[in-house]
Amino acid sequence: MTKQMKNSNLITTVVILTMFLFSNTIYSQNSKYGCSVSNNVTSFPALGFKQLLYSQFHPGVDVFKSWKINKAEKTHVEVKANAGFFYHRFVQTLVRIYPSISYSRNLGKRFNMGAGIGAGYGLSFEGNDVFVLNSEGKYETKSKILGRSQYLVNFEIGGNYSFKKDEPDGIRLFLTLKTFVQGTFVAGYVPVLPVNSLFLGISVPIKSKAE
Repeated sequence: MTKQMKNSNLITTVVILTMFLFSNTIYSQNSKYGCSVSNNVTSFPALGFKQLLYSQFHPGVDVFKSWKINKAEKTHVEVKANAGFFYHRFVQTLVRIYPSISYSRNLGKRFNMGAGIGAGYGLSFEGNDVFVLNSEGKYETKSKILGRSQYLVNFEIGGNYSFKKDEPDGIRLFLTLKTFVQGTFVAGYVPVLPVNSLFLGISVPIKSKAE
């Protein structure tokens, strides 16, 4: 099987799984939809978070669906299906699809903070021309139509704020810092690429069929 066919089969599998996770047919009494915008900077994991506030701007857009899997009121264990992309000029456009799990705790009636981990799939499209040596000894531009499959591992910390004091499970504004490790970025040259991301978004609860 060719590498292109393997990539195509992997992409198809990930898309099907993501569509399943995002489907409304999955019953959950504590599920939410969310969306966010992000800034993404290539730098040292975690230590490069401060660069997100003053360094380059590389925009991204993400969506997710989450499910709370514990019953406690003051603590929250959630699983998420995440999908999105970001654009980094001259480097890449990366499509990210990954599940994650997080733990957070209430700090008062409106705030909560927590951390999480995740892992999944990335499809990277090169951000500049790549030249290869042809049979005539001349360099020619390599086609960039097909992306390159990548693995993703991420760690995150963040917090969120409820718009209504008497609705802790209502609409919430969130701010999240994530570090992604992406690979293999360039075989033999850049085996892994760390990307720090700052997400600002909103989550909306989904009414269950039982309500």
